Amino acid sequence: MGSDVVYTEPNRALAAAKVKPAAIALMIIGIIGVLWQLVYLLLQVLGVAITLPMAADQDAAARAIQAVSGGVGIVISVMGLVASAFIIFAALRMQALTGWGLALTASILAMIPGLTCYCCCLGMPGLPIGIWALIVLLDSNVKNAFV
Repeated sequence: MGSDVVYTEPNRALAAAKVKPAAIALMIIGIIGVLWQLVYLLLQVLGVAITLPMAADQDAAARAIQAVSGGVGIVISVMGLVASAFIIFAALRMQALTGWGLALTASILAMIPGLTCYCCCLGMPGLPIGIWALIVLLDSNVKNAFV
């Protein structure tokens, strides 16, 4: 009594159709991240402080801003630029059904709040888009269609 396992070739056209919208959404998250990080980097280099007028505790807000200003802010911004550029690169590979591991990593990076964008309203779409991309990538037909 043996196990009768039947292997079926993955449907690449179906996989490409499933992957395309999620890959485009990841690209958009990456582009927003790059643009935001460039603005943030420019502000850090120019020494312009970003203020939080809605913060209830102004002293705590000032300390938080000071902590991510100057050299630390520049380093954080460069890391965000690299992460955002990686997300764009991996999303392009994902759309071409190559680099499944890269696409998986980019999906996880997109979900990390503040990595690609510090602004709450702009950074939040990364979470649902990253989850969506993970769900698509973990589909067995999609996963097997990657080369």
